[in-house]
Amino acid sequence: MEIELSDSATGASGTVSRLRRRTVLGVGVGAAASLLPMLSARAGAAGSRVAGAGAAPPPQRPTEADIEVLAALQQIELSVLALYDQAIALSGWPAVQAAVVTTFRESHAAYAQAIGALLGVDAPGDADQEFVDRFATEFGRTPTKAMEAAAELESALVATHLAALGRLEGTDGAALVASIQIAEARHTTVLAEMTDASAIADLLVDREEASLLEAEEA
Repeated sequence: MEIELSDSATGASGTVSRLRRRTVLGVGVGAAASLLPMLSARAGAAGSRVAGAGAAPPPQRPTEADIEVLAALQQIELSVLALYDQAIALSGWPAVQAAVVTTFRESHAAYAQAIGALLGVDAPGDADQEFVDRFATEFGRTPTKAMEAAAELESALVATHLAALGRLEGTDGAALVASIQIAEARHTTVLAEMTDASAIADLLVDREEASLLEAEEA
């Protein structure tokens, strides 16, 4: 089947909307739930350097250094959104997979909007075309290949946001990034299961791809 998107940035067709909630809640829900305490602990560890005992409380708003990190994250989210749009344009999607990729596409649009709202005029507001080009081939082949590529990319996003948490000083930015990281870990678990991954480390997001922030800076 072909996936239809409504004119709204976060809208979905009637078929996808009916399938979406049942699919995302039903696929990989046990593993997704089990990884939340682990990821929360890791996110807390990454941010524990912000304020030690007796130190001044961290700022609430993003610092200048935070703005640079958050701007990079927004560009990454917008680039991932563009890749999902490319995948959605393919023909031959089974209904369940169509529901999943459409839901995840909407999620990345929301993440980019949330970061943009936090940054205001400092938000870049556009995708990184070099980033998109790097992954475009795999996302543009077949639905199966696109799902496999998405699983790897979502895993890299988990590592990316964990790395970002170790850099952020402002609590507003850190809280937002932590919430996005946990959601993208759920994405990874669902996609890993749907692409027949069997390794526990993959299903529980205990073995991520490399951080995309490091790749961007290399």
